[in-house]
Amino acid sequence: MKKFSTLALAALVLFISTQSSFAFSLHNPFSKKSKQEAEKMVQTKQEWEEKAQNIDLEERKISPYQRPEDKDFKPKSPPLKKFVKYNVSPGYREADLSKIIREKDIKSQGVFDPSFKYIAYSQYYYSPLYNQISSEVYVQKLKEGATRMQKALSATPLNAHRTPAIETGTKEFQKDLFSTLTIVDFSKDSKKLLVKEKIGSNKEGIFRNYVWVYFMQGDEIEWFAIKFNNLNENIKQYHAQNSHIALDNYRWDIKPLGFSKENPDVIVIESYAWDKDKKEIFLGLWGLNCADASAQLISKDPMPVELSINGLMVKEYLP
Repeated sequence: MKKFSTLALAALVLFISTQSSFAFSLHNPFSKKSKQEAEKMVQTKQEWEEKAQNIDLEERKISPYQRPEDKDFKPKSPPLKKFVKYNVSPGYREADLSKIIREKDIKSQGVFDPSFKYIAYSQYYYSPLYNQISSEVYVQKLKEGATRMQKALSATPLNAHRTPAIETGTKEFQKDLFSTLTIVDFSKDSKKLLVKEKIGSNKEGIFRNYVWVYFMQGDEIEWFAIKFNNLNENIKQYHAQNSHIALDNYRWDIKPLGFSKENPDVIVIESYAWDKDKKEIFLGLWGLNCADASAQLISKDPMPVELSINGLMVKEYLP
């Protein structure tokens, strides 16, 4: 009986050991057995070279990642490009001084004349050494043929090889000065470009605005620009004689709005002053005739005036 028990116990231990080993080989992730029989680990350099020679090239390639198919996916449509009027908020377009200082050298968006012969844009420069901003305006002809949109999108600024139509602050360095040129509008006949010059200090604010007109008549070599600084003097003299206000004692300014719809040669300008409490004082609505440089008061009070809104620009819309 004792002998039988010993044999039975030995058989039971052997059976359990065999089953445990079999189960471990099935579930052990480090087991060397595969579905058939795992190959033995390479032991020598010669064995490694033989194994390496037997590996097919296809097995060494990694399949590229393939995005799972999304039945609801729809590709984004490109933005729609349309022409819109440029001077829709007359007089309120300004150069972004903070952007100019940050990026050092930027171009404004291109403005197209109503006949689609020209593109005009401003170029701004910042000098960190002098904390100075200067500006130039360029006008160039568009290529003939093609559609208006194709002509607009293919227009490439060539200012590196051209003479600026108007420039300010580029001839000399002045500490903390900013002098910017902002396009206001084209005339209806595409022969004149109205530009606003703003001069001031990066520390003290605006000093003065001036009106420029670039005339595009005849051959390109005959085109010329005029700065109508007499307008500012006329406004100052008028208020000295009629309102008994010495504008030199105030901070005051002008705002060119655009060309008059009634008279294409007349530029409509608003003028303002500010007292010591920063209260705004309206100095009149003025008309500057760019044909003879004469200036006259249109109205002492603010009033709506019909303007000829002519210039165009490209604007993107999300589909």
